[in-house]
Amino acid sequence: MSRAQRSVIGALLSDYREYAGARLWTALAVMLLAAVAEGFGLLMIVPLTSIAIGRDEGALGHLGDLFGDLTPDQRFGAALAVFLAAMAARSLLLFARDVQTVELQTGYGASLRLRAAATLARRGWPFASRIGQAGMQSLLLNDVPRCSVAIGYVQQFLIAAAMLAVQLTLTAILSPALTALALLLLAAGGLVSLRVMRRGVVSGMAISATAEDSASSGFRLHAGLKAALAQATVGPFLDEYQASLARGKDQVVQFVRDASAAGQLAAFGAAVAAAVLLFAGVRILALPFPVLITSLILFARMSAPAQNLLRAGQEMSASAPSFAAIEQRLGKLEAPEPGATAVRPLEWNKLRLEAVRFEHQPGLGLRAASLILKRGEWLGVGGASGSGKTTLVDLVAGLLTPESGSLLVDGRALSAETLESWRAGLAYVGQEGTVFNDSVRGNLLAEGIAADHAALWEALELVGLGARIRAFPNGLGEQVGDRGSHLSGGERQRLVLARALLRKPRLLILDEATAALDVEGESTLLERLRSRDSCPAALIVAHRESTLAHCDSVASIRHGVLDKSGD
Repeated sequence: MSRAQRSVIGALLSDYREYAGARLWTALAVMLLAAVAEGFGLLMIVPLTSIAIGRDEGALGHLGDLFGDLTPDQRFGAALAVFLAAMAARSLLLFARDVQTVELQTGYGASLRLRAAATLARRGWPFASRIGQAGMQSLLLNDVPRCSVAIGYVQQFLIAAAMLAVQLTLTAILSPALTALALLLLAAGGLVSLRVMRRGVVSGMAISATAEDSASSGFRLHAGLKAALAQATVGPFLDEYQASLARGKDQVVQFVRDASAAGQLAAFGAAVAAAVLLFAGVRILALPFPVLITSLILFARMSAPAQNLLRAGQEMSASAPSFAAIEQRLGKLEAPEPGATAVRPLEWNKLRLEAVRFEHQPGLGLRAASLILKRGEWLGVGGASGSGKTTLVDLVAGLLTPESGSLLVDGRALSAETLESWRAGLAYVGQEGTVFNDSVRGNLLAEGIAADHAALWEALELVGLGARIRAFPNGLGEQVGDRGSHLSGGERQRLVLARALLRKPRLLILDEATAALDVEGESTLLERLRSRDSCPAALIVAHRESTLAHCDSVASIRHGVLDKSGD
């Protein structure tokens, strides 16, 4: 196995070990104890057989002497009781092992999802926007689940290895020579398994790549389906999706072919090994009957762990590259900050931008922006598409950091110390405001907003959506569909705006947030917002003059330059 392939598996194992901590060693101890209990119980077959046939054959036949001067029947009963006690202990330990391993596996999967989300949030909006929706879909629905599956196989690998180690130790007590022969046979199988694991890593990398392609193609199909149906251009979408699915199918089939061939080879190898061990035990070593029978039982029980070891190694190797895919997208995963508490919104009086610049690439973004926004003031921002309007509001929201110039709140720089409290007082509504596949109530409370029943209805009435929601059979409990598909475009924007108002913001940022409303409906809505006693300051980006007419002042961006300075 190459260094790169070992690194792929090692990265996943290192991350899992860091997550599990001391619990991993506890689980390993339980695995070993369960294997020891099972092996000891099987080992008791030697004294049981010796007592039953009335002969002390083999070193372990003398275990019968541990029962003192008991009669043969009593000694047999005592040995049987020890055997049953060992099997009972085995059952309890196996139960504890299974519970521990499933808790570790599912917990690791949940931890991976949480850390991926926390890392994405900490990297900031520019980074998240480059990942894209298709990338996030592939990460959360493909890569993270496959990592959890890989850890399940890691645990199966450890269980099989523990059982093999204990059973080999016990057979070494019975017959060192026969055990040495078994080790040689296992070593030969191990060389084959390394080749299988190498192919598994290669297959896993290919499966991860094709899964991402399929997710991206599927997302494009869904996003463009409405227009494609209207224009009778569904065929090209389906052809692209079919090709990506075919590539994924071919990779999975090839992996299953390899896995099945390896499994059948291992099964046949186990049969050959059993025949070799039986011949050696009878014809070469001439082992006593109780020792021979017990050794063969132990060797027979090694077949399943040995095959599980091979299968788990192959499956683990195929799934482990998903962790590398996650880190390739997000970088080193970061845990969410512990003890996060609600941040009090920043109380402010004046926001000032002085010669702020942020260009996504030359000629795209803001070259210079200066403005002053006072508390309670409504400032409109106009300009041609691509002039930098959204870049401006993203800078004000702290989603982007100015490349030059300064952004000051009451004379203080909007730095890490004040950024969270500044954001806590913002409500940001874009043209494509997010509506979740949830109920009306679930959408209103989606951002952790604390609001009672009356407050929800007050916000809905304020945005002009109250009558529409009351007409629903389930009222606030009505499901709005995926991305609000059961609502019109204007109703979706009103719902998102109602959610924003429930935050009780100090600054309301509207980026074409009412573009789907007719002029009269938009005018009524904005007048309602302005007439409130607790009307927040607002930064409103719009193309329509009728929208900007509701603002106290208006600035325009031309060729990346905005200038609105002075009190």
